[in-house]
Amino acid sequence: MAIDATVPGTPDWWLVRLGKQLEADRPRIDRLNAYHRGDPPLPWGNRRMRETFKELQRMARANFAGLIVEAVLERMTPVGFRTGAVGDDQTDSAAWLTWQRNSLDADLPLVLRTALAASRAYVLVGRDPRTGLALITPEDPRSTIHAPEVVDRRRVRAGLKVWSDEVTSREHALVMLPQGVVYYAAAQRNSDSDLWHPGRWSRDEAEGDGGVASSPTPGMVPLVPFVGRPSLDGSLRRALGEFEDVTDVLDRINKGLLDRMVIAAMQAYRQRWATGVAVDDGDFDPGADLLWHVEAADVKFGEFQVADLRQLLDAGLADIRQLAAITRTPAHYFVGELNNVNGETLRATEAGLVSKTRDRMRQFGESCEQVNRLAGLIEGRDVPQDAETVWADPQMHTVAEVYDAAVKAVTAGEPWRTRMELLGHTPTEIARMAEERQAEQEKAAVLAARSFGVDSA
Repeated sequence: MAIDATVPGTPDWWLVRLGKQLEADRPRIDRLNAYHRGDPPLPWGNRRMRETFKELQRMARANFAGLIVEAVLERMTPVGFRTGAVGDDQTDSAAWLTWQRNSLDADLPLVLRTALAASRAYVLVGRDPRTGLALITPEDPRSTIHAPEVVDRRRVRAGLKVWSDEVTSREHALVMLPQGVVYYAAAQRNSDSDLWHPGRWSRDEAEGDGGVASSPTPGMVPLVPFVGRPSLDGSLRRALGEFEDVTDVLDRINKGLLDRMVIAAMQAYRQRWATGVAVDDGDFDPGADLLWHVEAADVKFGEFQVADLRQLLDAGLADIRQLAAITRTPAHYFVGELNNVNGETLRATEAGLVSKTRDRMRQFGESCEQVNRLAGLIEGRDVPQDAETVWADPQMHTVAEVYDAAVKAVTAGEPWRTRMELLGHTPTEIARMAEERQAEQEKAAVLAARSFGVDSA
């Protein structure tokens, strides 16, 4: 039975509305993903040379987009959750146990990489039918989309996930609302059909109760968006990927690379000229072991001046520096040149990248905390509102610098746990070290007592 998508706010209405938004935005997501994996549009050249230099066009693409993303991602490592006065270590450990059980220490970087490149990614929180515990899975933005609340862009009003079953040749969709989830199915479309025409879809009777199931997180949509550079109004179309605003610069750099390669290819053999002699094909075959000889006395030979590639190289470096400045990615990441630089200078050159990374950590940290809350709701454990994501320090430090800071923290009277955080230990490591420290202190107290008893005798 076909659905009725005419009533705003109903699951059927959300299916068509979100589905059309997903399809309209997919070309943009595909384009950004192509840049990220090193497959941007081919740089253009002279129309007469396009076929001849097709291979050069392919080779003249430098994957700086991927480097921009990885420069941020390599400094973003969540190491645990922390609550204030409301929670305790046990609360934090339970949250991290759920995180580890769902392999998010390995899968979250996949989510963050996609969100940085394509402006968003998703995590779906459900109930594992085998264990009854939270099941957390990463979701691709090409098959998942959400609508934010009007008054609070961080709250999800409705969500949609779409997938194809190649075995049954069916399309499936899941509409997620605070009050429940609804399953849909449709025959696989051909290239000319409208996927989101209401007449194609019907409730999937094989799922739930006639296609309808209760929400695993009552009152909340079990879909969490990770948006890298969000807009203030929550619009997905105005959110930006990490390099989306510099694709023109990336194209310009690739165009300069193509021009340089074409000139180098055309002048790999010196271009020569001759006057005063009729030349047929095959008369002159250049080679290091050949001597050209003609009978005529007024024949002249010469060669064209070699093009200077230095100007093209300098222009390319100028474009790269502009790219580095706009994206706040240190220039030495792009050109690989860093000689005789001390620690202070290195930190100064990476200050923009560290600041940018901290901003992304704040954005993504809120999403991680929302995942934690939804998982706690499913597992029946309380997650305090002051829970926060703990990240490793995005600033690179030497071992000497770290230990020097820890020693100074002792002088300043900082608590033991704070000093361990300065040393870069994760909350899990600190908890284990605290137990070992307590055991060592108790053992030392027993030995001291025994020693005192012997002396007094």
